Amino acid sequence: MSLGDVEHQPYAQRLIQRAVARDRVPHAYLFHGPDGVGKERLAVGLGQLLLCSAPVEQKLEGEQADEAGVERLFAGCGVCEECRAVAHRTHPDLHLVYRQLNREHPDPVVRKRKALEIGVDVLRHFVIEKVGLTPIRGRAKVFVIREAERMTVQAQNALLKTLEEPPGTTFIILLVAALDRLLPTTLSRSQVVSFDGLPTEFVRTKLAELSPDLAPDEVTWYARFSDGSLGHALEYIDDELYGLNQRLLEGLISMVRTVDPSTTAGRRNDGLVKEWTEESKSLGGRYRKRDPDITDTEAGRRGLKSIFQLAAAWYADNLRVASRNESAIVNANHQTEIEQASRSVDVPLAIEAINRIARAERQLDLNANTQLCVETLLNDLSKIARRATAPAA
Repeated sequence: MSLGDVEHQPYAQRLIQRAVARDRVPHAYLFHGPDGVGKERLAVGLGQLLLCSAPVEQKLEGEQADEAGVERLFAGCGVCEECRAVAHRTHPDLHLVYRQLNREHPDPVVRKRKALEIGVDVLRHFVIEKVGLTPIRGRAKVFVIREAERMTVQAQNALLKTLEEPPGTTFIILLVAALDRLLPTTLSRSQVVSFDGLPTEFVRTKLAELSPDLAPDEVTWYARFSDGSLGHALEYIDDELYGLNQRLLEGLISMVRTVDPSTTAGRRNDGLVKEWTEESKSLGGRYRKRDPDITDTEAGRRGLKSIFQLAAAWYADNLRVASRNESAIVNANHQTEIEQASRSVDVPLAIEAINRIARAERQLDLNANTQLCVETLLNDLSKIARRATAPAA
């Protein structure tokens, strides 16, 4: 893996390459952007360059230069012993730090804790205590901290001095999806580099290569629903969200198809509440397998959030039809139904529905009762559907 392997992040690449060319690489970077768009890939690529015994410079031209955002690309050579060790994640001076490292902590009390956050004990042992040591291979030490927004307040405070005055051979790269979860003091001591979502067509092409068994319609759906994140798209495939989405759409479509929604809304909503609740538990089980440290309750809430996002995508498709942005429609295999629904669910109503779904997500974050949250949301969406299908006065 090298810096040249990072695609469709010209802004981030340009900032890094300029710093390398001037020999002024900051000792604390904060890579900010959606998960699954190349933040860790670029961080490890930069680490490889800093550790490489014979860095190379490549001249780029034309489309290649436009895509990379630079005309000269500095990268690790990829063949020296240092680069090979980085590629295999065995380089002793490249430290990948993540919340599950508590299981490798020498203190048995720390090892028994749930790894929901990056605690101060983990950060001290795996970062702060190692920062002052001489690099084992003699060039530099690179620390890449995944999900840095999950650092506790105590952990962030403990890291401040290291971020402000690191040894000259130490480089720390924080990978962050949510800047608002970091302390201002942490932000002020790091060079922030923003990452964008990947082009939908790029994600679609990659998914077709990585998941050849998927039908073309499914590949397109995953690429569009992932909102520019290849990493998320691959997780959605594992979670079989395409099939879940097809099941959920039947209920959402029925809301605006019913001739007299007021007479059947209660019965239909009861069925949907049960369906959404059961689906969220099923999704939660998948999330627990992927992240055993989360509780069943948290897994279920995450499952509901995924269902809410699928519902929001349906209403967003109504907006895309209204704005004639049909190339971005997520549920393209239901375009006929979307066009029919958009005749009733106009732009203001679709926006209201999306805002109501967003409010339900926020309520889940505040630990609202999940059953009541689903019931209230579906009741509100039914009211919006009744207003949409009500005859003009």
